[in-house]
Amino acid sequence: MYSQEQELQLISVERDRLDSYRIGSVQNRASLRRKRRRRQQRRRLLRSGILCLTAIALLAICFQTNWIANVLDTSFVDSLPKKIRKLEKKVKKEQKEYPMELLEALEQNEEMYDFAENYTNREEYQGKAIDLSDSYETGSVPLLMQWDKRWGYDSYGDAMIGLAGCGPTCMAMAYLYFTDDLGMNPRKMAEYAQDGGYHSEEGTSWSFWTEGANGLGLTGEQIPLSEDRMKAVLDQGGLVVCSMAPGDFTTTGHFILLRGYDVNGFLVNDPNRKKNSQRQWDYETLSGQIKNLWAVYGRN
Repeated sequence: MYSQEQELQLISVERDRLDSYRIGSVQNRASLRRKRRRRQQRRRLLRSGILCLTAIALLAICFQTNWIANVLDTSFVDSLPKKIRKLEKKVKKEQKEYPMELLEALEQNEEMYDFAENYTNREEYQGKAIDLSDSYETGSVPLLMQWDKRWGYDSYGDAMIGLAGCGPTCMAMAYLYFTDDLGMNPRKMAEYAQDGGYHSEEGTSWSFWTEGANGLGLTGEQIPLSEDRMKAVLDQGGLVVCSMAPGDFTTTGHFILLRGYDVNGFLVNDPNRKKNSQRQWDYETLSGQIKNLWAVYGRN
């Protein structure tokens, strides 16, 4: 028989064995988990590598066969939404006689999409009666767009009002504001400018805002580029017409109308872009782009 001391020693040995077994088991499990994680990482890297190689191979095939260009048909792909790219594809496919200037203008101004899309139906609008009752409210300067289908397809010199009629459209807005005469519209104003010699190869002449305004029963005068003077004209109930150089409003030349101001800047009526008319413009931004400007008043 074992003595009590021997029994205690045996128990201690057994405990040490159990502890060693437990530690070894824990270490083995940890090692297995690490190996499993490494295998999973290698599989993920392998799958990623295969996907990358596949994508590179597909791109190489696409470029070699010109597939991307044929499917996307992209001269505007980088800058315009899908519906405008779709219109360009339609034009090329059906070989419609769209003026290149119209497509270039559309590339610069997405708001013209409906006008451009309906170009082939322009005869439905050309020369037709125009009702401005829904576009004008007494006491407010109306916002008219030069590319409105009601007059945008009509001629202005060698171009369309929709592409070159910013001057007559600005004058029409001013005239309506001062006279409440709904018989005037951008088409009639364009005819007035052409008949009066206020249109040239370069576009609307600057004399349109002085002599032309006087012929309409308004008063127009050239004013210096001065924030105080511009605000004074507006405070006196007048409007300010600005001839703009390339910048925020145009890539070539353009006319806009200033109708008021507040603490945030001047209120603009841009006949080519509605979004420009939905914000205020500070003097510093405008002044660097203004080539010339005029005050236009009504006559009591």
